[in-house]
Amino acid sequence: MTGLDIPIEFMNIEELARRWKCTLSTIESLAETDKLKFCLRPAALEVALARIPLERYSIMVRRLASMYIDHRYVYLMFKDREHKIEIARIGNYDVKEILKDPLRVDFFDLVIPISQVEEFEFIYTKPDQKNYEFKLLSDDFSCFIWRGREYKFGTTQAKVIQRLWQAREDGKPWVYGKHILNDIAASSDRISNIFSRNKYWRNIIKSDGAGKYKLNLPPKGTPLLVCN
Repeated sequence: MTGLDIPIEFMNIEELARRWKCTLSTIESLAETDKLKFCLRPAALEVALARIPLERYSIMVRRLASMYIDHRYVYLMFKDREHKIEIARIGNYDVKEILKDPLRVDFFDLVIPISQVEEFEFIYTKPDQKNYEFKLLSDDFSCFIWRGREYKFGTTQAKVIQRLWQAREDGKPWVYGKHILNDIAASSDRISNIFSRNKYWRNIIKSDGAGKYKLNLPPKGTPLLVCN
């Protein structure tokens, strides 16, 4: 098989260390200073969620996997990589409100969203202009170049992108999908349905797994090269 374009959503710590050619202790220090935030590998939740009804299973996996782990648990997992750690809280959520018992996970269950990796790289490295050029080819956001690739979208799709662009400009990049659909008066009830005929849309738009969406661009304030 050739020509596969499979999006990678997460990286584990060892993959990140190889990508950046650094030590695990360097990544640990970035986590301790809150420059990196780790999530749980979705597969690590399978046992904990085994007794949950099937219709709720995928929703719960996405919900838990998208939550950042409290710093104290990340610290413990770095310090004690050979043993499982009991996690009672994920972000602001009490795990016992979702599951019967605390999660038991280990160092290798920690992952980081690839979108966060790319944003970190953009902020802390000097970007290549070709890779980080955003060039509008149409005023309505239906055609533009991002990272050296040209993208084309339909009228409704372009309205979604333009709405998310404005959200980024306003400094609040994450927007609930239902709010976007209402703002653009879309007939569809899901963002994914609007982009169902464009397989590259996830290169442009990221989801938090809990109903919010943002453009896959560095946060406002970073030196994004915008060309008209």
